[in-house]
Amino acid sequence: MNLYRLRAVTLALALGASGMACESEEAFPNLDELDQLRSLHSLGRTPPKDSTNRVDGVARAEALGDLLFHDTGLSRCGTVSCASCHGGEGLTVSTAKAEGCDGHLSERNPPTLLNVAYNRWFMWDGRADRLWSQAILPLLNPVEMNADAQVVRARLLAESTYATEYQALFGKTPADETDSALLANVGKVMAAYQRTLVRIDAPFDTDVRRFIAAAEAGQAEADPAYLGLKTFLRKGQCIVCHKGPALTDDLFHNIGVEDDSPGAGGQWSVLEPLLDWEFNAASLHSDAPTGTIAARLQTLRAQADRETLEGAFRTPSLRNLTLTAPYMHTGEQATLEEVIDFYNEGGGAPGTFVGKKTVTMVPLNLSNEEKRALVTLLQSMTGTTPP
Repeated sequence: MNLYRLRAVTLALALGASGMACESEEAFPNLDELDQLRSLHSLGRTPPKDSTNRVDGVARAEALGDLLFHDTGLSRCGTVSCASCHGGEGLTVSTAKAEGCDGHLSERNPPTLLNVAYNRWFMWDGRADRLWSQAILPLLNPVEMNADAQVVRARLLAESTYATEYQALFGKTPADETDSALLANVGKVMAAYQRTLVRIDAPFDTDVRRFIAAAEAGQAEADPAYLGLKTFLRKGQCIVCHKGPALTDDLFHNIGVEDDSPGAGGQWSVLEPLLDWEFNAASLHSDAPTGTIAARLQTLRAQADRETLEGAFRTPSLRNLTLTAPYMHTGEQATLEEVIDFYNEGGGAPGTFVGKKTVTMVPLNLSNEEKRALVTLLQSMTGTTPP
């Protein structure tokens, strides 16, 4: 049994065990649930370093990346920047799809860039394993920025600040770089900037700490977060995929979202292109091609299977989700209430999506009170505005 199938079976057993716990009305939280609660709050202020990007954390690279991120001149049409699809408080768009060059619409809802530095995989289907390589994809996508290395090089050379800063960081002028190295380096400075987009310290974190103290004092049921957290961990089983301080397992699951687009195959459909990509973490353009980050690709190659990954998409973080509607990779749910109803029904109907739903997607039979408590809990996960 491979790792992916073992994980699915383990989650199914956890779901069954939780159901039995609910039926017997075991006091909440039990010791295991307390441990889960302790792992949820307080996302660290400093994201882990990206060893594959040598300019990660370099202030000069962050400044150049900020300029390039907001520059429409990097698109062939001259009207679209990265910020066009990742703007506002939520660093995304308020519509199901985003508009790219010449009025073309993106295939999916743009994921938020808030706290993106904590991710292990990027894009909804995981087609990029590093943030700097992800930044290259919209540049080259014909329906987004529709650019290529020539367009990018011309823009860098046209702006003296860009050319000067690029040379200071990478030791060459944009004119002297190969096409691939140029794109990789532009991706790296954009990633350096995007990794500063951190929004944490949500009311949720304070509420969880307070609830843990109340539970340890034997007063859990008196705490205002009691029903929301109990539903999150038990009957709703949100904790199965939305775990840890980032409130995501950063893995891929098929939850049955209606999708008949060309990319409906999810992670399975991009697996081989990712493994063979010239910009992945193990490539020549990586600054740590043999490190632990790159090693994940070999694990993925050895253990992935079609049944698990077909139609599977990345679990998004629940942090700041009040700022990032609409929801799902298709943008099909406009509100948190709709999202909860979707899960309560056990996901979409067979035949409306590619692949097989994960075994944990079953009807939840939540009461209206439990649904309202979950909405309140989810709303509390939005962090404070960064200083």
